[in-house]
Amino acid sequence: MISPAEFLIIKRYLKPKRKEGVLKVISIFSFLGIGLGVATLIIVMSVMNGFRSELINKLLLFQPHISVYQFIDYDVTKNKISKLLKNKNIQSKSVNLTYSIQSLVITNNANKGVVLRGLNKKDFLNDQLINKKIIDGNIGKFGNSYISIGSNLAEQLGVWVDNEITILSSKKESTPLGNLPEQYTFKVGSVYKSGIYEFDNNYIIFDISTSENFLSGYVKDKNIEIRLENPNQAEVVKNSLSNEAFQVFSWIDNNKSFYDALLVERNVMFIILTLIIIVASFNIISGLTILVKNKTKEVAILKTLGFSSYSINKIFFITGSTIGAAGTIFGVFLGVLFSYYVENIRLFLSSAFNIEIFPAEIYFLSQMPSEIHWPTILVISLVSLFITFLASIYPSIKASKVNPIESLKYE
Repeated sequence: MISPAEFLIIKRYLKPKRKEGVLKVISIFSFLGIGLGVATLIIVMSVMNGFRSELINKLLLFQPHISVYQFIDYDVTKNKISKLLKNKNIQSKSVNLTYSIQSLVITNNANKGVVLRGLNKKDFLNDQLINKKIIDGNIGKFGNSYISIGSNLAEQLGVWVDNEITILSSKKESTPLGNLPEQYTFKVGSVYKSGIYEFDNNYIIFDISTSENFLSGYVKDKNIEIRLENPNQAEVVKNSLSNEAFQVFSWIDNNKSFYDALLVERNVMFIILTLIIIVASFNIISGLTILVKNKTKEVAILKTLGFSSYSINKIFFITGSTIGAAGTIFGVFLGVLFSYYVENIRLFLSSAFNIEIFPAEIYFLSQMPSEIHWPTILVISLVSLFITFLASIYPSIKASKVNPIESLKYE
C-alpha cells in the first residue's frame, strides 16, 4: 500500500520543477522511448502476422491441410477420419478423394511437365477458394474431358479456353514403333489465377469421375485430402491418424522450410525489437539516478522524519515504474491504432511522397496485411513492464541506502 505522504512525493517527482529541466527531458525521452519501442514491436509483429496469414492462406489454396495415403477403401477410411475428428471436437471443411499425378503435357506450341490434380466435379464446384480465382471460361464446364488450368501455365503452353492439350500417361500401348505412353486429349474449360507462382505455373485440375480410363494407371497416386476449419490443428489430427497405420502428411510437413523460416524470422524480429525497449529503459535508470543525486538532501530529511528505507525504495521504484507503465500503455495504444490503419497510412504516404510502398508485383498482395494478435500484444506489454520495473530497481535501492547523517552533515 502507498501512504498519502508517499503518493504526494511520487507525484512531485513525476513533475519536476522548472529548474530541474534535465530531469524533465529525461523523463519525457524515457516515456517516448518505451512508448515508441512498444508501438514499433506491435506494428511489426502485426504486419508479420498478417503476412504469415496471407501467405499461408495462399499456400493452402491448392494444398490440403492433411493428406492421407496408403489406404484401401475410401469410404471406410473417410468414416474413420470423421469419427476421429468428432471425438477430438475438430471441425472439418471437407474430406475428399483426390489424385496428384506428375505428367507431361503436349500442345502445338510447347511441352511441359505438370502436376495433375484430380477432384470430383462436385468438390471442384463447391471449392470456394478455386471459384473465386477463375479469370476466364466457365467453371461449370468441368468434367467430360474439360479441365481447369493455371494462368501462367496456359500462357506457356499457348492455350486458352476451348483449346486442346494432350497428356501422356504412364500406361504403355503397343505400336509398330514399340511401347509408347498412352495419350489422352483434354480441353481447357476454365483458367484460374491463384497469385502463387508455383500453382499458376504447374497445376492442372481435372475431374476424377469422368477420367476413369486415364486414372487406371495411377492407383498409387490417390489420396484423401482433409481441410480443417483451423489449419493449426493439422498436427493433432496427423498424429492421431498416424496411429491408424496410414501414411499422413500435414501442410506443415509439405512446407517445412517455409514454415520454419517464418517462425524463426518472427522470433528473431521480436528479440531484436525488444532491444529498443531495453535501450529506452536505460533512460529510466539515468533519470532516476540523477533524481536520487539531486534529492539526496530531501531523502535524508525524509529519513530523519521517520520514513523507512523500504518506503524510500518504494517511492523511487514506483516513480520509475510509472514512467515505464505509462510509456507501455501509450505504446500499446499507438501500435494498435497504427496496425489497424496501416493500409490507410501506406496509401497516404504513397500519395504524399509519390513513392510506391509495398509494391503488389513484388509481394503478390494487393494491400499491406496486418493482423492484430492480442496474446502477442499482452506478451509485449508484460515484457516491457518487466524491463522497466527491472530498470527501476537499482536507483531505488541506491536511494534507500542514503545516509541521512552524511547527507546533512554540511547543510
